Amino acid sequence: MTGVLEAPTQPPEEVPEPDAATPRRSIWPRLRADLRLAARQVRRTTGSSALVMMLVMLPVAGLAGGAIFWQSHIPTREQSATLELGANESRIDVVGGADPSRRQAVDDPWNNTIDTDDQGRPVNPEQPMPEDPYALIPADATVAEVVEWAQVFVETAAGVGNVAATAGDVWDPVFDGRFLLLEGEAPASADQVLVSPGILERLDARVGDEIVLVDSDRTFEITGTMRRADARPADPEVFLPASASDLVVGQTRWYVADWQPGLDELAKLNHAGFVAFAHDLLVHPPAGAYTSQWRNDTAQASSMLMVALIVVAFSGYLIVLLAGAAFAVSARRQQRSLAVAASVGASNTDVFRVVVLQGTVLGTVAGVTGVVLGAAGAWLALELTDSGAVGSFWGNWGYNVPWALTAGILVFAVVVGSISAIAPARAATRGDVIGALRGSRRPPREPAKLPLGGVLVMSVGLGAAIASGLAIAALNSADRIDYAHPLRIAAMFGIVLGPIVFQIGFLIAGRWVLEVVARPVARIGIAPRIAARDAAANPSRVVPAFAAITVCVFIASFALASTALQGNANARSYWYAGPLHSVSAFIYSPTADDDAALVDAADELLAATDPTATVVVSTARGTEYDLETGVALDPDAPVYGVAGQPTETCPDCGGDEAALNGGLTIVAPGDVAALLDMPVSAATLEAYREGAMIITDAQFVTSSGMAVITEWTETSREQYYAAMNTVDWADADALAALPDPDAEHELPAELIEPPFISSNTQAMVSPETAERLGIVTMPSTVVALRDEPLETATLDRITADAAATRVSEGAYIGVNYEDGPDPQEPWLWLITGAAMVLVIAASAVCLGLTRFERRPDDATLTAVGGSRMLRRAINLWQAVIVVGIGSVVGTAAGLIPVWGTTQTSDGYLKFEDAPWLLLCLLAVALPIAIALAAWLVPPRHPDLTRRNAIA
Repeated sequence: MTGVLEAPTQPPEEVPEPDAATPRRSIWPRLRADLRLAARQVRRTTGSSALVMMLVMLPVAGLAGGAIFWQSHIPTREQSATLELGANESRIDVVGGADPSRRQAVDDPWNNTIDTDDQGRPVNPEQPMPEDPYALIPADATVAEVVEWAQVFVETAAGVGNVAATAGDVWDPVFDGRFLLLEGEAPASADQVLVSPGILERLDARVGDEIVLVDSDRTFEITGTMRRADARPADPEVFLPASASDLVVGQTRWYVADWQPGLDELAKLNHAGFVAFAHDLLVHPPAGAYTSQWRNDTAQASSMLMVALIVVAFSGYLIVLLAGAAFAVSARRQQRSLAVAASVGASNTDVFRVVVLQGTVLGTVAGVTGVVLGAAGAWLALELTDSGAVGSFWGNWGYNVPWALTAGILVFAVVVGSISAIAPARAATRGDVIGALRGSRRPPREPAKLPLGGVLVMSVGLGAAIASGLAIAALNSADRIDYAHPLRIAAMFGIVLGPIVFQIGFLIAGRWVLEVVARPVARIGIAPRIAARDAAANPSRVVPAFAAITVCVFIASFALASTALQGNANARSYWYAGPLHSVSAFIYSPTADDDAALVDAADELLAATDPTATVVVSTARGTEYDLETGVALDPDAPVYGVAGQPTETCPDCGGDEAALNGGLTIVAPGDVAALLDMPVSAATLEAYREGAMIITDAQFVTSSGMAVITEWTETSREQYYAAMNTVDWADADALAALPDPDAEHELPAELIEPPFISSNTQAMVSPETAERLGIVTMPSTVVALRDEPLETATLDRITADAAATRVSEGAYIGVNYEDGPDPQEPWLWLITGAAMVLVIAASAVCLGLTRFERRPDDATLTAVGGSRMLRRAINLWQAVIVVGIGSVVGTAAGLIPVWGTTQTSDGYLKFEDAPWLLLCLLAVALPIAIALAAWLVPPRHPDLTRRNAIA
């Protein structure tokens, strides 16, 4: 038996040594297995997968749609030529006098240059402008002379309107592509015209009715409607026949149907004072031809790519932060699954790949979906915005897809999806397999030096921004500011990059920031203590969220403050014709005999505006000229002005030359306060009556508190101009040798600060003072003051009445309504709204993830007696911590470069002009509103099944 049962002992088989030449096992099977696991995890975690997809898909859809929308508005060279020329082969314009050094870009005639000296003055003597280019065009060429960009007054339904006009037979088929006939027929006689649809609405007319040109009292029959290819149908324009060219004044252009210049002919045209737009030179620029960088295809692609890169960088940063937070929560929920895989042989590399490939899968799906949605959105946007005005936002050149850029956007989606999962993947590889199988979690560990490094980076960024601003302020204190100083250039970079570096450090030290915030907050109560400790214990979820909020608010606060500062600066430098909502009637009469009649006529016109008061502003009667020859009738007639003076901000400004163009107005003492729209002290008005000048511009006040009225003659003023055009501005002696005024009158100055800048109020004297100085005055403006805006119909009516007023030959009345600078509030609210949407979206992602991950903790709280109100309070304090930190830090960081910019503007931009109310809305009110919303949304009923079983 024993012999049967026992087998003969055999030596064990020797395992062959691995041969060095044996190929290594392929990695592809493991990659396929990892990809299958990643795909299954994506399907299992539908909630987090959908969130990540949405976070990637929405920006990708926006980028793809924006790229298609942009590309659809960029014409080809052939389309550009058609827009400029129609079916003509060339177009010629007068640009200046003959100059042998002039040359132009073949694709942009207005990009032309001539040789100048160091002072910017032409090297060659200035020549008179040519009348026409016929001598340079072949005699048998077909030329159409067209007057464009003219203005005419026409009778409207409400009065008189000033509208654009074109004179020339532009309805000829050779202009197809530049001018479009919309309805009706082309004019067949000299008394017929075409108009744009916008004119018909304003005239309350239709095809077949008549239109009246006010100045010439000519009547034309409307035979149809037409518009420019780059104009919207609502834009008002009249298209007159060539025979009516003498009725308008505008840019005369010569369109040539069957001839175009080559490079040699183009040079001759340039030297003679012309520029030309030639079809073939634009579509196929010859080698060596001068081209415009702005019309260059490469330049267009580069500018588009630059804008796209900025948007992509911002979008990618937000996606990585928010999607990374979602992946961090998802990876922690997958700990058990990943531990099971590790327990059966999966390496750390496999675990890392499984998590990263989830990001790749989601990024790919989201990218494809986003591109499809973006393409559909771009098509819809093009349809909604297309009014046919090609070359503008309201028109396009067809649905054009930039395939290379779209492919890049798709790759971007895959890349950001993968990058978002890298940090959670690294955390997953450092997990405890046994602990994960048991369901336990370790608190996150952070290298001891990481917070210190983050604080150091924050300090460097903040210090660089502040030091750069102070450095520029110090450079601006010099008597002569060197804007090319290397320190100034370096400081500009410091102002811009400092806040960005600060935010990077803030992100690195994010967990440390949470721990610092948690200490004082924990003392407030149980709910804030739990919320603060939960935030500090989960930095992978919380830090990306408040970093995303920080960057959104940073950009918004910077944009808000920059827009407000620039808007307020523009408002301060805006020149008003009169107080806000006032109506000014500008009057002129060649003789003093008609002054009173003109003032009475202006008063009668302005009475229709129901003014609260009326003010007459006078000026010194200047030199009279022969209307035909342009020669002064009396070369010795006096010309008055106010001499400028050096100021602190411009020590080199001032001098007699500042007075050459007037600046002096005569206003009765009783009208000064009304014209300035502000109270004026009795002492100032008394000094004004006694001979002082009221000055609202400090450049006219000397260091001793005086103002100087200069007196010239036409002859001496021409001598001054002739000397000034040849003087070397760097030669102080030559400047001092310029001719002096014939006389100077020094008066005491009463300097006041008005609420607006106006040429009527810069330097005022009373009528009695003007008479004492021998100044002959004439009324120039009648200002009707109002408290409310003026209706367009009323303005049209008084404009019509002004145009119809005839006092005498050569006298006229013009009307102007002052509605102030363009308001900036719509832009500020648009920026604030966009920022609020981004912050709310980022907050919703973070707070939603927090609620999802806190479900076991909520169950524990409920099991030990925690109330529903306690859990609501915890949600509120989590929102306060996350959104509050991001909003406050982002607002402060956005104001740093704005403050630095104000240091570079030499007083033009003022930091106090920042929109503090809107900034407080971002920094304080928005976090409070989101916190209240988090409190109002009830927490989910906790699952107590496992807790009850344990009990």
